[in-house]
Amino acid sequence: MAELDKNTIKRLSKLLPMLTSDQPGEVTATVAAILRALNSADASIHDLVAALGKQQKPRVIERIVYRDRVVVEERIVYRDRAPAPKDVAGAAMSADDVSKAARTLLADAFLHDRERDFVCNMLARAEREGERFSITSKQSVWLRELTVRHREMEAGRG
Repeated sequence: MAELDKNTIKRLSKLLPMLTSDQPGEVTATVAAILRALNSADASIHDLVAALGKQQKPRVIERIVYRDRVVVEERIVYRDRAPAPKDVAGAAMSADDVSKAARTLLADAFLHDRERDFVCNMLARAEREGERFSITSKQSVWLRELTVRHREMEAGRG
């Protein structure tokens, strides 16, 4: 009894489904191809049946390996955030500064819808909260960028 190698098994695995064809000529050609494959491997149809009856190792389709952390022991540690650096662009703005900038920006019609909503929101908050008003660094940067863009457009018109 001959042992079938991987290449022969792979070739036969492609040929065997072709036996289900509804064309008699294709089935006959497939049987001839299977016999040729077995003859070239010095095997017989009995060797093919023996190979089909063997228990094969289950194929691993996907293996997920976590190398950067231990999944079983996972602890979450909460730490206080470091305060954001106060750079010039993200410096805090007072309610009066925001009101002036917002009114200037809303007077011209160059804002997109999202920008207009942001500026209206900042103006309403500045007027409502007064001295208690605070603005994040991202909001400050965005408002300053809009103001700079407004100045550049005004300079381009004049």
